[in-house]
Amino acid sequence: MKQLRQVEPTYADLLHGRFWERQNVTQMVTSQRPLAQSERSFYNQQNAAIVRFTQQLLQAESEARQLDHVNRLSAHLPLASYDQLFGVEHTVNTLVDQLADAAQHQILCIKGIGGIGKTALADQAVRRFIPQATSLRNLVWITAKQTYLTEEGIHGQGGQVRLEQLFDELGSKLELPEVLRLPLAQKVEKLATPLRAEPHLVIIDNLETVEDFRSLTPLLIQLAGPTKFLLTSRQTLPALKRVGTVELGEMSRAVALRFIEHAAHAKDARLVDAERLYDLVGGNPLAIILVVSQLAVAPEKVVYEGVRLGNLPDIYTYIYREAWRMLDDVARNVLFAIQRAGDQADWHWLVTICAIPASSLQNAIQQLLALSLIQVQQDAKDRRIYAIHRLTSTFLCAEVLAWK
Repeated sequence: MKQLRQVEPTYADLLHGRFWERQNVTQMVTSQRPLAQSERSFYNQQNAAIVRFTQQLLQAESEARQLDHVNRLSAHLPLASYDQLFGVEHTVNTLVDQLADAAQHQILCIKGIGGIGKTALADQAVRRFIPQATSLRNLVWITAKQTYLTEEGIHGQGGQVRLEQLFDELGSKLELPEVLRLPLAQKVEKLATPLRAEPHLVIIDNLETVEDFRSLTPLLIQLAGPTKFLLTSRQTLPALKRVGTVELGEMSRAVALRFIEHAAHAKDARLVDAERLYDLVGGNPLAIILVVSQLAVAPEKVVYEGVRLGNLPDIYTYIYREAWRMLDDVARNVLFAIQRAGDQADWHWLVTICAIPASSLQNAIQQLLALSLIQVQQDAKDRRIYAIHRLTSTFLCAEVLAWK
């Protein structure tokens, strides 16, 4: 009724007097509340008011269903790791259009080098797609993690095991626990039942090896339609008819300069020469953030000279090595703890697993935040979650043990 009063105050006044105050028709006409000159004209106005009120209710119900649909599907997405994206608006729109068009590729892959923003791009495209995807039955987001770190060292999984784990997770998220007990071929057959019956959207993030693609893609084709798959990887998918690839390259100079200014403001790094930084590291978002973070805590000359001396193919190695060097032992152990927890952990878990005082953990967290090695997110229960970028996790496995 409040909404009706905002757009049709006369109708709202009529309905309130007639049905809330329970005035009869004679009283309403006499008081001229609906501005009616006769009972006949009153009934005409009353009918029009009821129609308008019904339309208002139906619209409110539709909006509530839409909001519930968006919230239900969005709850399956990971916590956003960005506050703003730069220079990818056209690419986001392209992905949304392809996801929405049933005639387009049923398997899409976002390809780009590490740190280029593939996960953020996929996340943004899916969030834009959800409100218009009214027939979408469910959404599943899976992170394909190739290696993990323990105190004994680095461990990896073979291709066949990797595929089984992916399909097990897909089965679990679709509430099909029986999938876990089946061999690979039967897993696919079991998953095909819901996925081929109703449209789903399955995102597989960080699928980083060609071998996985060659093994996985034919299996996904068996599950696609009307379901769609969105993948991210540093490698290119095999050239198949039902598979499409979106290339994500570095930011242009103009976009990168805006991003550098944004990152410098966020990190309170006041002495950042954006042109010089771009000339050194190019338009890779993660590289920019990492260098800006060092500029916020270390002398400008030292940081720029160090980046300049490092050859470009190994720029990440240099950046991470310098960041690692700036950490004390407690902060290093906390970073490893977050990585072992699956690249994200909350405060209470870290206090327990690291067995250190809260004050020491707080200091370690501040060091890691200052160098952009972790970021703070909030989960659905508003808990603070400390997360590390997938590339950071990869470098922990591939490089840091050697540095230690």
